[in-house]
Amino acid sequence: MTKYGLFFLVLLGFSESVQAKLFNAQEFMLPNGMQVAVIENHKAPLIKHMVWYRIGSVDEDFGKGGSAHLLEHLMFRGTSKVPDADFNHIMDNLGVVSNAFTNYDVTTYHQFADISKLEALMALEADRMQNLNFNDQAFAAEQKIVLQERKQVVENDPESAFDERLNLILWGNSPYSRPITGTEDEIMALSAADIYKFYYQYYAPNNAILVLSGDIDVKTAKKLAEKYYGNIPAKDVTKRKVSEVKENFQERLTMRLPQIQSPKAVVKYLVPHENQEKQIYTFLVLAEYLGGGETSALYQDLVVEQKKAFAVSVYYRLAVSGNNLFSLSVIPTSDNDNEQIFTLLNEAMAKVVTEELDAPKLERVKQKMLADLIYANDNPSDAAYWVGYMLANGYSLAEVQNYAENIRKVSLEDVRAAYKNLGQISRVEGLLLPIKKEESHD
Repeated sequence: MTKYGLFFLVLLGFSESVQAKLFNAQEFMLPNGMQVAVIENHKAPLIKHMVWYRIGSVDEDFGKGGSAHLLEHLMFRGTSKVPDADFNHIMDNLGVVSNAFTNYDVTTYHQFADISKLEALMALEADRMQNLNFNDQAFAAEQKIVLQERKQVVENDPESAFDERLNLILWGNSPYSRPITGTEDEIMALSAADIYKFYYQYYAPNNAILVLSGDIDVKTAKKLAEKYYGNIPAKDVTKRKVSEVKENFQERLTMRLPQIQSPKAVVKYLVPHENQEKQIYTFLVLAEYLGGGETSALYQDLVVEQKKAFAVSVYYRLAVSGNNLFSLSVIPTSDNDNEQIFTLLNEAMAKVVTEELDAPKLERVKQKMLADLIYANDNPSDAAYWVGYMLANGYSLAEVQNYAENIRKVSLEDVRAAYKNLGQISRVEGLLLPIKKEESHD
């Protein structure tokens, strides 16, 4: 039985309850504008505590790339009450798993702990929401760490460099074209004043979402949220609205690098926001059907049957503003005639969608997606991430609760229309190849 095989059986018995109460989530708003979502799960005395700030790299001033990410690091370097590295020491002593991440649209801080530690977590997080206070040594240390991360993750990884070049071509002047990390020059040019400016401008309760998932009820959550976050003053936060890329274009990038051992082909599409409420579910289903693991249509066609690829993956990424992103990547089995990989991919997509996809196959794909929801619903961390991600991307809790039903509503005609739409919107094809020995020069 597959990883999710059992959940197909579970789904048959509980589909109505999932439809009615996905994640068992409720929400309320604090007077200062902080949104709070509570997901009750009393199977174990555990809690996932997440604070999602509606702010990311797209909100950085031009030339100040890396501000959001560097600020994320410095949030672990102290306040007047909890100086320098004491935050991490306290987390370790409490036995708390604590981390954070930054992407284009959000910066998120999260902890997983025994429920008895929740008040300590909330007190610490509320403190650093309003009282960040790092010294020059801490700033210099974290700046070097962020730069080193940039070198390890991007500059020493040719696939990351390739992806950054693709994004630049795809997004053009949009803030989504810029690397989340910032460039090396941008990182080293940032000052402590730049980071404090970004912090005071965007870190506020009315620009944040608190998600509590685990062994807690709404009454207790409201009492604690009011106690620790309720007195933090709201701010006048103006989040930058990013315009969609309107031009309809097709481009191709071929990059050869000496570090590359195997070729890779990538296609990225810019999906407009029009009909957003319906189309996201259709594109999510299309992505799952095409490249959602080893049972997916493209994997079976290109890897199993034709043996033209080692791997295939497809994903759909939401954006708060601007365009959503639909992306496919293929690892071909040979570096011969790689220019033909795009023709091969297009032909395979056309076959599996227009010829092979039928109602029973589509239903199996949706059942697998719904089974994944059952699995996430039972895990406090997964549930917190899922709810926080959707809320931070501008969806209401009602829409989150109706996620399963919206997946169910996706029809065969919807999926085929979404596939057809891919041929009518902007895209970039990228081919990453090794430099052959005869092409290198001494």
